Amino acid sequence: MLRTTLTLVVLATIPVRTSYAQQRPLTDAEKKIITSTYGSRLKDPLSAQYRWPNLIKAQADAPDYCFQVNAKNSYGGYVGFQTVLGSVTQRNGTVVSYRFKMGAESSSMMNDTANEFCAIGGYKFQ
Repeated sequence: MLRTTLTLVVLATIPVRTSYAQQRPLTDAEKKIITSTYGSRLKDPLSAQYRWPNLIKAQADAPDYCFQVNAKNSYGGYVGFQTVLGSVTQRNGTVVSYRFKMGAESSSMMNDTANEFCAIGGYKFQ
């Protein structure tokens, strides 16, 4: 009984996105804002490869945005695409800033958590 109750409480607190949520691709200027902010965390930001899903429009002032990055490690090798979770600040529907939250780190637990939050938020990667 406790397990069922706990499951219901958790499900009730998860924001649900429906398939009819409005989405749009990021503009090149918006991608540049994100890469310049997030890139400061990378060893070789100019060599990073990105996967950009559509931005899911939300009512929040700073909605979450997820993307994937394949960056080089200290040895110069690519580590593979990893999911990054952050939030974007918008003005008049345009992204004007980005703030990193979690993901694409050496901790597999943080990477898994970022993947789960992004999936719950409606972001899908190939």
